[in-house]
Amino acid sequence: RDESDAEFSKLLSYAPGTKDSVFDKDGSIIKGRLDDLAYKFGQRIENLGGTFFNPESAIKARGVMESVKASLPERYWGLAAKHQIGVARQVFEEGLKGDLMRKDYFSAKERYAQAHQAGIITETAARNGIFNLDKTEAKQNYDNLAATNPDLAAEKINRGELDGYFSAAEQEQMMRSLRSHDDSRLTELIEQMASRPKSRSDRQAATDTLMSGPVYKDQLEFDAVHQRDGDYSACAPQIDSFIYRVADQVKAGDEGADFASKKEEVIRLCKFYGKSSEFQKDILNRMDKWAGRKNEFPVLKVADRMKEMAEMPLYRQTDYNHAIGTLHSEAAGAYGRYLDSATGAGMEAKGKEEWMQEYKSKKVAELEKNLAAKTELAVRERFEAWYEGYKSIHNDKEPSSVIQEEQFQTLLREVTGRSDLVVPKRGNVMDAEQKKASTLWKMGDDERLKAGPELLSEGEKQALRRKEMLRKPVTFPAMVSVDTVNTNAPAGILLPESMRKQFGDDVSGLAALVPSSPSSRRGKPLPVVGYTKESSPQLTLSGASKLRMTFSSKMDTNVTISPASPEMREFFKREYPGSQDWKQGAGESKVPAAKLGGLGQYSQAFYDAGNKYGVDPKLLMAISMHETAAGTSSAFRNKKNAMGISPNGGGPRSFDSVEESIDYAARLLKKHYLDQGLTTIAAIGGKYAPAGAGNDPRGLNKHWVSGVSKYYKSF
Repeated sequence: RDESDAEFSKLLSYAPGTKDSVFDKDGSIIKGRLDDLAYKFGQRIENLGGTFFNPESAIKARGVMESVKASLPERYWGLAAKHQIGVARQVFEEGLKGDLMRKDYFSAKERYAQAHQAGIITETAARNGIFNLDKTEAKQNYDNLAATNPDLAAEKINRGELDGYFSAAEQEQMMRSLRSHDDSRLTELIEQMASRPKSRSDRQAATDTLMSGPVYKDQLEFDAVHQRDGDYSACAPQIDSFIYRVADQVKAGDEGADFASKKEEVIRLCKFYGKSSEFQKDILNRMDKWAGRKNEFPVLKVADRMKEMAEMPLYRQTDYNHAIGTLHSEAAGAYGRYLDSATGAGMEAKGKEEWMQEYKSKKVAELEKNLAAKTELAVRERFEAWYEGYKSIHNDKEPSSVIQEEQFQTLLREVTGRSDLVVPKRGNVMDAEQKKASTLWKMGDDERLKAGPELLSEGEKQALRRKEMLRKPVTFPAMVSVDTVNTNAPAGILLPESMRKQFGDDVSGLAALVPSSPSSRRGKPLPVVGYTKESSPQLTLSGASKLRMTFSSKMDTNVTISPASPEMREFFKREYPGSQDWKQGAGESKVPAAKLGGLGQYSQAFYDAGNKYGVDPKLLMAISMHETAAGTSSAFRNKKNAMGISPNGGGPRSFDSVEESIDYAARLLKKHYLDQGLTTIAAIGGKYAPAGAGNDPRGLNKHWVSGVSKYYKSF
């Protein structure tokens, strides 16, 4: 046996597919070669001799020899398989090394999965390897983002996108690293701008510019906002609507100097309020459209009319007769080919007359369709040429629907040679409808002209010049935290409700400077975007990212609130898009149904169950989103189980309705978790979805805490 092992080891050293190798080209074991070697050494064992002093020893020796001989095939197979796995492992490791050098993480993860499937590595090794690759890839993506867009990198942390890969301490360190790279010179400049009050000359200049042309009453409100904020951002939508109303002072058929004057007024307003060239272009096009309305007649659609006449012979009879004349001989020839084919295939052929009749019917239908299509093309080309010629002769005036129908019928008769063809007549009705539309246009024009913006009188202009408004900066100490309720709010800060009397309902013109500590005069400016029920200011989630704070952080500092200067307003437009247009909703902040995927229609059920049992509705939503993969799981679709309720030893439980499953889970969470002191997602997960549970055969529970946390943060 030792000699056979030595010879077999030698065979293993040959390259697969070569003459003496035990593997073929694709690496599969050649069983016949193993059998040959087993036979060879089996014969040598048979030929072994020996002298024994008693029969028992001879029998025993013979038994040993037979045992060794019988074990050789299995032994060879095991050695070959072991060698095969060793080679595969080496290939896997070398391939993985190459993937990592190229940073091809997708290929590397595929390689882990294939290696596990082939039995080269264990399931645990594959999972750990893939997790480490995901973590490496996540860190690389984060580092790239931090280098190019640190604001988005901070958002990535606060939105929970790195949970499951990095601990809270690691993420806090990432946030500190982002803070260390912020541009301190920018924040010093911002501090100066934030604290600088608006001058009287700035306000007067804006008013004087407004007074230089016609002034509409709507502009009084816009100017008040500018006096307060230094720009018009807070009322931008109202300004857009106002300019549209001015542009709508156009009537059907407007042209010449009067129409040009109306356009110039709109251009003046667009420039005054700083509207984009795209906005101005769109609104001028709108005016052209209004003015371009006239008594136009729709062009007759040749294809649609011919479809309505499909039952008629829309072709020349001579063309039809010519094709039909050869149809019988064509059908006879086709039948001969069909008969030969059926006979060769051993099939029973149809009778000649029956088959030829079917063939002719199909051919006739195809012929009529093709001839009709040919007619349609010819008629359409001639109709379009006539239409353009008519307009050129009649000073670009379109022919009426009645005239178009008559010409279409004439052309159709000429092309087909059929003088009996009659086109369905609807021209009189269509012309009457067009006349009615023209009347409605005029009525609509009259209504819009009456509802147009009203110009100010000279006395009202003087009153506007005298109107002034001034608000001074306010600084106060505060423990600034992060609002995790209004997670859709733009980057900014929420003031305590107690300050509403001081600053009013509209805070869109205010800026807040939040230093990094009470003693520091360096910090970042944030727009004020609303109020909070908390006793101290709260940063929105995106605002916390701008200040490089994690969502769970708190900061003891001094906050300064001041009117935003024009420079600051421009800075906010660039750095905090949407912050000046956002309006805080009243009452409880609810998760938009769109964020719940397939669970969106059950949004209210989560709130109802949460309020009923004193459970955070967003926690119920987060658990459901994780358990059902956003409403796509089989248990949700087939068993109405929205919360992953699965008794030990059994599959997901069935419910009569989705609402029932949500209510059941809320009651369960209150009684067996919250009332028992398990109030965090991590603590709940340890009992709700413990790793290695009997109802978790695929080992998914270990991802429960990170998955639910990610959804909860996103809400």
